[in-house]
Amino acid sequence: MTVMPNQSARAVLGEIARLRELSTYSPPGHSGTRNRRLVGPGFNGRFELVHGTLEPGGVAERHKHALEAQVVYVLAGRARVSLGPAAPEECGPETVIRIPPGVEHEVVSLGPEALELLIVYSPPLGAGR
Repeated sequence: MTVMPNQSARAVLGEIARLRELSTYSPPGHSGTRNRRLVGPGFNGRFELVHGTLEPGGVAERHKHALEAQVVYVLAGRARVSLGPAAPEECGPETVIRIPPGVEHEVVSLGPEALELLIVYSPPLGAGR
């Protein structure tokens, strides 16, 4: 096995991880949110994959990403999603939400169960900063 400079053996060999083993975090401007980074920027530098859980009433406050495109896939629960100036829409399982860079957006978990999401950022959050 050849490991290139700045590349760990883990990146070369691959890795198997379980969701419950990954550390959690709550991004700024989010309440009732528990995220787990499934694929971080160090994997290949082109995208980031996050599993997000918003408890009922949890909110990702209105914000935008200057450089990153974001795609959200709803696994479970119900959400009210606002994109730019458009009226909010209710979204549920099997909904895909595509958010181009620079578009303001907000997500509110409507309950009664937690909202579960898969979120992709490309490039990874903060990569251009």
